[in-house]
Amino acid sequence: MQKRVHQLWIPGFLTMALSIVFLVTLQKLGFNPRMVSWRDSDIFFFAPWLVSLPFLGALGAYISSRAGGSRGTALLASIFPALALTLTFLLMFPIDMIIEPIIGRQVDFSIVATVLLRDGIGWILVPGAALLSGGSLVHLWLSQRSRSQNPAIS
Repeated sequence: MQKRVHQLWIPGFLTMALSIVFLVTLQKLGFNPRMVSWRDSDIFFFAPWLVSLPFLGALGAYISSRAGGSRGTALLASIFPALALTLTFLLMFPIDMIIEPIIGRQVDFSIVATVLLRDGIGWILVPGAALLSGGSLVHLWLSQRSRSQNPAIS
């Protein structure tokens, strides 16, 4: 259990906390997301935040690798913020089923699904790809570095 905490949970939560703090800081400084039209809907992209995500994903993967994490664990730590947000979006459905009878309003599922798909692209897919690119580059760099330090004897 101790290894999992140091290899996955600490790097993952650190990556998530730093990405949230940076996003909130950008918003407090007055940066606003850009709207990109895609088919019949608009998707919000927060360019300065998206630019920072490969570095944050790289940091999470690096910390996980330094703690002895495997390639999969390091990549999982790097995309941890996107996975947490995906879980949050998926939990909206059961929470809605519980809260809907309490408040007495019915929510049209097609509207909710459209909003989740639109927001999922801008808040899960694109940031997840940015985080993964940083994590993959760090893992590639670390594997190249370990190969150069331990050359094979012919």
